[in-house]
Amino acid sequence: MNTNIKKTWQNTHKSVSKLHSESKLWLSELAFIKDEIRFLNHLLSAKYLDCLFEGLAKRIEILTKKMEIENKLGPILYDSIDKHELLLADLIEHNNLISNINYIEQHKRLKKETEIYIKKYKHLKKQIFEVVEKVMKKKNIKK
Repeated sequence: MNTNIKKTWQNTHKSVSKLHSESKLWLSELAFIKDEIRFLNHLLSAKYLDCLFEGLAKRIEILTKKMEIENKLGPILYDSIDKHELLLADLIEHNNLISNINYIEQHKRLKKETEIYIKKYKHLKKQIFEVVEKVMKKKNIKK
């Protein structure tokens, strides 16, 4: 797979293997986020009563709704990237990759969408950990 994509990649060349590697990395990160969301949901539900006690119920409710949104968007993005990978295989098989500007544009769009999704998720995860940390600190002070 030494074919380079030469068109409109900010004046650089991307090999087919590089495009494939990026897509596989995105899929891996999205799968990991899906598992983390499951864990965070469990964490919030386990600490929910403590959070209610600390007056954080509204914040927990907001964070839980945000997690539900991320949990729905993740699989949609995952499917888009998976279809993108199938298209790459098809284009390679038919030797159409170098001339296919649409694939390159789609790859750029998916890269941007994935980066935004991951950034939003990391921010949400940070907020959740701040709430859990706050509850744990107060719980330790009371002991």
